[in-house]
Amino acid sequence: MKSLKYRITTLSPLLITNNTGDPNMVSTKEYISGTVILGALAGMYIRKNNYLTNAHEKPDFNNWFLNGSLKFTNAYIVSYDDKNNIKNNEPLPNSIQYDKDNENDIYDLFFSNENQTANKTTKILGGFGRIDKSADHLYTQKVKKSLNFHHERNPDTGTTKEGVIFNYESIDSGQTFEGSIIGDDKDLREIVQSIGKEFELNIGRSRSAQYGRIHFELVSDKQEDIPVETASGEISLTLLSDTIIYNEQGFSTTDKKDLEAVLKEKLENSIEIKKAFVKTGEIENFVSVWKLRKPSETCFSMGSCFLISGIDANNAEKLKELQINGIGERTKEGFGRVGINLNKNKKVKPTKKEYGNAPDSTVALPTITKDIAREAVKNYIRRTFEITALDECKKFKELPTKSLISRLEMAVKSKNCDEFIEYIDSLRDTAKDNLNKCHDGTDTLLEFLQKKEIKIDENIKTSIGKLCTEIGFYPEDDADFMNSLYQSYFETFFSAMRKAKKMEKEG
Repeated sequence: MKSLKYRITTLSPLLITNNTGDPNMVSTKEYISGTVILGALAGMYIRKNNYLTNAHEKPDFNNWFLNGSLKFTNAYIVSYDDKNNIKNNEPLPNSIQYDKDNENDIYDLFFSNENQTANKTTKILGGFGRIDKSADHLYTQKVKKSLNFHHERNPDTGTTKEGVIFNYESIDSGQTFEGSIIGDDKDLREIVQSIGKEFELNIGRSRSAQYGRIHFELVSDKQEDIPVETASGEISLTLLSDTIIYNEQGFSTTDKKDLEAVLKEKLENSIEIKKAFVKTGEIENFVSVWKLRKPSETCFSMGSCFLISGIDANNAEKLKELQINGIGERTKEGFGRVGINLNKNKKVKPTKKEYGNAPDSTVALPTITKDIAREAVKNYIRRTFEITALDECKKFKELPTKSLISRLEMAVKSKNCDEFIEYIDSLRDTAKDNLNKCHDGTDTLLEFLQKKEIKIDENIKTSIGKLCTEIGFYPEDDADFMNSLYQSYFETFFSAMRKAKKMEKEG
């Protein structure tokens, strides 16, 4: 078995749903799961083959994505060293904990001297990182996330429900994650030929909206050996992904005895779990093709680790197979990945912490992505001005006749700013008198129409400035867009005023 490394860069916020139990909160995982990757690449295969409707009947598709001849591991956040070289990270073992009174005091409770941690209260460090065994250093890497607020939509009318707000937690754009596809040489070579080495696609939740755009790249079409550790005697085993173990009755379990039984069977050896630091979780996936959820499974959460004795040197090959193939159920989706002796130090020292990604983007935005982003920016600005138009319309009293409002609304649709002001100036005195009677407490409607300017204020510039710079779009320099913005504003303004006049007439 060989592996092929893939790299994902987030081009927009990304939401890989994590069940929190809060109906008003949609939380995200801090990694991209193998299940998501399998589904995304299966979808890409279908699109590359003229949108197959019977993909499951093709032998390649069946073997790669259904029968498990390929395994898709989770993608974890990467780090960059001082020379911008990529460093891979893994879930840190739960035995690595820090002193709650001194965060810089970090211990591995598998191997630390009991005197070192006596009278100390420790807490699991968690997250992602790597241990430099030669230097006895721990490097950690945080995943940048943001919290976004959304109005709930009414599915029947397509409008928002007033006062009903829910939260989306998402992975920030501009971050890089790496994982692997594991299989034999032939399958790995052929899947590259089938789907290509590099492309963009949408993954995760709300990918039809503002979330989920990624750049996917197979780092190399050259297969690599899967790194494995050999050991005997006493070893530490860390779960590098969530792991599903079935008991004798066929139900998922988090009982250490059931895991021990599976390990004994895999290693063909009488081993014993002497010590463990375990966290448990629940796995629930939605299958878009079925429009259904898979049955939920309890699992050992990634980072759970076990100190195991009784490993025989004669079983070295079995230990390698365990690291290559994984353990438990659904290993083709990245579950059940294990690492051996990741932590073997009495005390690890956090001499350096790495946050963020390389300062310069590793992927240039393609033209199509810039076009999509440009339209998104335009729509955002347009909606902002339409909301302002509605608010400003509400201030006016003594509204003009409905026919005059309709004439103004029709006129602004076909004229730019200068032409519309000329049209206003050319109105008959009767119409101008109507406009002068209407006022907002400061200006008459005639004065308002003559001097109203459409300018992008500092609040809008602050919210979209960075994105505009990245895509090379500067709204105020685009005369056609600014004219369309002027028209959108007044179309909304007059439409709202016409409806207000109708309600006024109807009492």
